[in-house]
Amino acid sequence: MNKLLLTLIAIFLLMACEEKPFYVANIGNGGSLDGPYVIGPISVADVLGGGGGFGYGAVNGYPGASADIGRMGVPKHIEGYWAKYEESKKATYYRISADIDSELAEKKIRTLRNYYQFFKGKTGSMQVVVERERVRIFYTLYCSPSYDDCTPKENSDLNHWVEKAPGSVRNVVVLFDGIGEVSSTPFPDSQYED
Repeated sequence: MNKLLLTLIAIFLLMACEEKPFYVANIGNGGSLDGPYVIGPISVADVLGGGGGFGYGAVNGYPGASADIGRMGVPKHIEGYWAKYEESKKATYYRISADIDSELAEKKIRTLRNYYQFFKGKTGSMQVVVERERVRIFYTLYCSPSYDDCTPKENSDLNHWVEKAPGSVRNVVVLFDGIGEVSSTPFPDSQYED
């Protein structure tokens, strides 16, 4: 009887220590690294069965447009369209539908959330950033060295996942880095069709 009780207690303790899915962001950004785009619709699904929409329309620059995305968990899939219009009114169209390694994304998010020695912010931002056919998802806590103490803890990023955001002093982790399809005409069923 004692062995059974000890086994049950051990199983209960192991289950209690298991890390549960959690919400990681409530702000979303949609931006670009090489000039103006029209983004949307782009959606990112999360492991909690929800997600966020990043179709902010005309954007230019990083981090780009910002919106409240409710509560979003660790991302697991990205799907959507974006377009780049040139001055000649010629356009290039892009689309993507890809799974995201959510286990790796969660490890990177947890690394950033435990990265700072003094900064205690836990409100994250999920950022969808396009550059021609390349699309990336960044995650940041918006620790700004001008206003916050962003000193990292010693040995807090052994995998070197934390990096500087493009053209910024803030830190991000890259949760997804993918290449979409390219077309000189709008994709069927996209908002860019006439």
